[in-house]
Amino acid sequence: MKRDLCGKAIKKHLNPDSLVYAGLGTASRTWRAQEASQLTYYGTDPMGISVSMALGLALAQPKRDVLLVVGDGDFMMGIGSLLTVVGTKIQNLKILIFDNGRYETGGSQLLPGADSYSFAAIARGAGFAYAADVRDDAAAEGAIQEFLKQPGLALLAVRIDMEPSPYPPAPAMAQVEERTHFMGRLHNGA
Repeated sequence: MKRDLCGKAIKKHLNPDSLVYAGLGTASRTWRAQEASQLTYYGTDPMGISVSMALGLALAQPKRDVLLVVGDGDFMMGIGSLLTVVGTKIQNLKILIFDNGRYETGGSQLLPGADSYSFAAIARGAGFAYAADVRDDAAAEGAIQEFLKQPGLALLAVRIDMEPSPYPPAPAMAQVEERTHFMGRLHNGA
């Protein structure tokens, strides 16, 4: 599936009141391109902290659904955090992984074990009640819709096509301004 088509499907089926944590690289660029209405925190370095950061957001906002949109390289670097996530008994966090088996933004190097793992199997082994991999483009939108409707903790890995991922122009606000804006909107109930 093309990243932007995946982003459009997420936007189409995501609850407008959800909070989004967009991980590094192509995850952030894809989500930003959707111009979605959901309040979004755009992650920055270092790689591997997206799951922990999204968990912190979900713990701090227990009455709101939190969606982490993350690339597989960023996710793999913090995969041990899944045990912490499950251990918290959190019910308002969902993790959607763009899975193309590569550290795409850093030069498309293969991930260790690329094409031999299942993120869903790893998540189920960690204790996730719902976890799925989707590799069929025709089934992807339905899988995204089903995933977003899950009542609790859930993970979905969507197979994403290898495609160029150029950096777009810088966002309108600097990172510190984006964070301040995010925190202000969150504090004011946006």
